[in-house]
Amino acid sequence: MSITFYALHQKQFSTRFILALLLLSLFFITKAIASPGAHGPNGEHLDTRTKVAASTNPKFESFTETFELAGELLENQLVIYLHDFKTNTPIADASIDLELGEMASSAEFSAQLQAYIVTDQTLLAQLKQAGLHEIVMTILTEENGDLLVANLENHQALESTDAHENAEHDDHHHDFPWLIVLLCIGVFVIGLLVGRLSKERK
Repeated sequence: MSITFYALHQKQFSTRFILALLLLSLFFITKAIASPGAHGPNGEHLDTRTKVAASTNPKFESFTETFELAGELLENQLVIYLHDFKTNTPIADASIDLELGEMASSAEFSAQLQAYIVTDQTLLAQLKQAGLHEIVMTILTEENGDLLVANLENHQALESTDAHENAEHDDHHHDFPWLIVLLCIGVFVIGLLVGRLSKERK
């Protein structure tokens, strides 16, 4: 009698262990679907949006004994930060003229951004082309003047935000939902086990 009870107890323990293992696997599959790096509800890549905005814009730097500056190419403007080289103090209301090949333009100071802005679309379109671009800048203040040369390297032509979002949307539609398939299989197997347990108890 005790042997039969022990065997029955062992069988129930094994069945419960398998059921617990399947439930644990199902839990991790569900966590993988919702974890960072997966696609969000609208098909966006959840772990890529904030990183790209801060790090991928083409930039340049240059300095002399008088000035130091840094520039960043955005979608609709070129932003230039100008500082005094010795004190690292921002310089406001300077005159900055740019030359890019045969093109020339001027930067306007923005008190709100504490930076100089170039919105010349012809010049920006050239900078958006892939390649190395040499920019010559003439800087004049009430006390000093200098000539700075900087190189902006653009590894890839900038695409519009709409084109980028469309590409992500297409990638999302081409992804096969393997995790969803595994989840369905797990639910099916658990259903079979629960059914068998119910029959054995009867």
